[in-house]
Amino acid sequence: MASPAVASKVIPVCSYRQLEMAVAEGPGAAAGNIGIPFLIANISKSTCSLHGYPKLSFSPYRYKNHAIKVTHNGGMIFTKVNSRPVTIKPGGVASFGLNYGDAANQNDPNGTPCVVQTIDVTLPVRPGTVNQNFEATLNFNFCFTGFVVGLTSIEPGPLPKEG
Repeated sequence: MASPAVASKVIPVCSYRQLEMAVAEGPGAAAGNIGIPFLIANISKSTCSLHGYPKLSFSPYRYKNHAIKVTHNGGMIFTKVNSRPVTIKPGGVASFGLNYGDAANQNDPNGTPCVVQTIDVTLPVRPGTVNQNFEATLNFNFCFTGFVVGLTSIEPGPLPKEG
């Protein structure tokens, strides 16, 4: 006798309106490396999911002939975790981490030309919905990072996996 088929419930991809994002307090610094966690909260009454990496746009992002490059490999504070769908229940949170070193290019200025003031974050939300950016105010010297920052994939829970 055949057993009845078990229906698996498909969890829809989150829409922009279901989410809020904030920069959180985190592990901070270790031996010339900085880690900044970002929280993604589901403020809706429906479970949804996200998969992949957020897209980051920095302002400013360029100094002379150099621009910030984002790598999807984690870093010294938050480690690389393979991207997979993350389910976020109502009132639940997910996170991702931004990592960078702060000891490169010490001859570049430690002021306005090299200091990020805002980051626009675009989350991988449902296609066809209003894809607005979340804005984070965050100051760091991108010249001192060597113009490279590491980004983790979206992960379940309030803090990305630490290294």
